Amino acid sequence: MEKEKNRSEISEQFKWDLSSMYSSDEEIENDKKKLLDLINKIESYKGTIASSSTILYNFLKLQENIMLILTNLYVYAYCKKSVDVSDQSSQKLYNEISNLDTLYNEKASFVMPELMKTKYDTIKKYIDSDDKLKEFEFDLESVYRYQKYTLNDSEEALLSNISELRQKFENNFEMIVNSIINYGYIEDENGNKVQLTNGNFQKYIRSSDRRVRKDAYETRGNVLKDFTKLIAIDYEAVLRADSIEAKLRGYNSDIDMYLYDDGVTPEIYDNLIFVANKNINSLYKYYKLIKNISKIDDLQVYDLSVPLTAVSEKKYTPNDARKTIVEALQILGDEYVSILNKAFDERWIDFYPNKGKRAGYYENSSYIGNPVVFGNYNDDFPSVSSICHELGHAVHSYFSNKNNPAHLSSYKIFVAEVASLTNEILLSNYIVKNSQSKQEKLLAIENILDVFSNNFFGTLAEGSIFERKVHEKVYNGEVLTEKEFNQIYDEISDTYYGTIVNKHEFVKYNWARIPHFYTSFYYYKYSIGVSCACFIAKKILNGDKEYLNKYLKFLTLGGSMMPLDELKTIGIDLTKTDVIEEAINYFDNLIDEFEKIYNQ
Repeated sequence: MEKEKNRSEISEQFKWDLSSMYSSDEEIENDKKKLLDLINKIESYKGTIASSSTILYNFLKLQENIMLILTNLYVYAYCKKSVDVSDQSSQKLYNEISNLDTLYNEKASFVMPELMKTKYDTIKKYIDSDDKLKEFEFDLESVYRYQKYTLNDSEEALLSNISELRQKFENNFEMIVNSIINYGYIEDENGNKVQLTNGNFQKYIRSSDRRVRKDAYETRGNVLKDFTKLIAIDYEAVLRADSIEAKLRGYNSDIDMYLYDDGVTPEIYDNLIFVANKNINSLYKYYKLIKNISKIDDLQVYDLSVPLTAVSEKKYTPNDARKTIVEALQILGDEYVSILNKAFDERWIDFYPNKGKRAGYYENSSYIGNPVVFGNYNDDFPSVSSICHELGHAVHSYFSNKNNPAHLSSYKIFVAEVASLTNEILLSNYIVKNSQSKQEKLLAIENILDVFSNNFFGTLAEGSIFERKVHEKVYNGEVLTEKEFNQIYDEISDTYYGTIVNKHEFVKYNWARIPHFYTSFYYYKYSIGVSCACFIAKKILNGDKEYLNKYLKFLTLGGSMMPLDELKTIGIDLTKTDVIEEAINYFDNLIDEFEKIYNQ
């Protein structure tokens, strides 16, 4: 029987090195004390924060120093917690940092209301007369966008506690799906009994053996359905917290509240869904390809990740991943490649699954330490692509930190997926162009098809449409239970599976396994990201050097501009639908290319 390895059994070379953030417990304790001292200084500015340009500047520098330390502590603690959610010491550290974050929000709750009492014209005069304050001009401009949504001191203090509650609901969810739930065992392709976890599920759902795929899907689904009642209570509380805050602040809806942060309108969100629905036949065409290539008459949900080419059984070690990724992304230039090599040499990446490790992949970074990549690597090409994806985030973070002061270094999630998905598309195109193997070419095209279908149609079907509906219902006063969540998700899947995919009885429980819902209205950004990535990759692959330079400049912008404005620097205007339409056409044409090569 093959059991998942303990953390201690994973080789050090495949674990990340977090020492660029903290190399000892003593350093962590010193920063916690330093942070607490800085947080306690905030109240000394109460009543005077905008009384002069000098005082305002000093406060903003204090705030920047707080965020520097707080972010470094948070990223470190989150990383430690992620690799083993059952580890009590990591959980304790994470809770301590979360408490400091809550304390900071409580102490600083007066800041926005007090600033809002000062006219923006006064602030602009301060900026014009004080060269030091010009450094914070965009920050102040961004703050004053919220003037009409800012409440009084006591109300802001109350809402800061709601943010803490949201975090606790997310912690509950992660504990349930990554630690409490025992998904049981299945038999792998060789008849070995293996433990099924959130971390290794993707490995078995991609198996070329249909029996393994079916067992993995049904084993997880059968266990998950018993927890949906508990998760429904948890998730509805998040929706209710969002609704309370949106109403108190005076937004028309909670989607307005979340989109406003990026300067995005609900019309852009709804246009995305409209264009996807209008072109749903491209998704059905992809399902037909899977059905025809795999020769499965009764295509099931658990067949949608079936390998279409035998080469998918090829093993890719982490060293193979490095070689392939570096060669594929050489097109982005020497500086980009040098940062990739740094990532591997300095162990920014945590590769393999272990017992208690949360599922999936992510990148995180603080201004102080190196960016880090979290993974559940399975020695296959999809794993290589996932590492390549996260390294897109890592290099983006590296460039942003290098080229901006700390307070302008963090780019919005809205643009984050652009860099990562561009990397994946470039990786697959490199293999199609350079491999001598028909099967490897097919695998690379298959990977882009999989990336696009998951990140565009998949995130819309699994997340964006569902979120729109459930948030709207709770905002309008409806009570949602397990039954309503299941029904809403089930109805959406009817449209996206059409008549080609046989909908399994466990589909309706899938909403309960998705962590992105605890970061409200995040999922749609994958759809935006992959659409933009198709546009960017096409330009770079066509040898447009001027555009490449614009793209590399885009990666340095950090949070110095609103995200829609950042995208406009690389020729993307999301108030129009042409980039989205073009991306779907690219996907559609790739299906034809796959069939053409397959039939040669």
